[in-house]
Amino acid sequence: MTGPDGDAALPVEEVLARVGAMAEDLAGHPDVGAEIIELLDWVDAFHREGLGRLVEMIRAWRGEIFLEAVAGDDVAGGLLAAYDLGDGARESAERAVERAMAEIRPLAASHGGDISVVRIEDGVVEVRLHGTCDGCPSATATLSHGVEAALRRNWLNFRHVEFSAAAATDLAKADLECLVPTSAPPVTMPATPLLQIRGHEQA
Repeated sequence: MTGPDGDAALPVEEVLARVGAMAEDLAGHPDVGAEIIELLDWVDAFHREGLGRLVEMIRAWRGEIFLEAVAGDDVAGGLLAAYDLGDGARESAERAVERAMAEIRPLAASHGGDISVVRIEDGVVEVRLHGTCDGCPSATATLSHGVEAALRRNWLNFRHVEFSAAAATDLAKADLECLVPTSAPPVTMPATPLLQIRGHEQA
């Protein structure tokens, strides 16, 4: 990969390592460190959402073959993989989502229901509620916040959650009274990781 001066060339993995090292050095600077971290976080958020929308549009136009070709490219494919986009990163995304579901299932069980994953694709997670949670507005509202918070804690590249049509809240049929448990764990948002583009993965 050609460097910014137009002369030097480095393998992709060395480029990312160099970018990461420079970012960490600047982040430790007492005068500009906080601003550098915020700058990189916003760049990461912009890349993650922009690339995610691009991949969604390509899929909508039946561009799976094109995405397969992109995944095979060391630079373009590496960029998508860094944000868990495209089929190549599906395994790491599934592990992260399963960790999040393990956190939220006890909350669903406290409402007499369960939750299952329907689809994981390009930073989007589609889930379905089961049991008394399905159709109960109180449970759905509580779990919506809980699911999103758990996904953000466990999956760096999570973009948003969707509830399947079968589990959409229907106020007309919901005559159940679901009590929101007072012992529900507090919802905390994770700190945005520094320079997510390095593609590191949670254990």
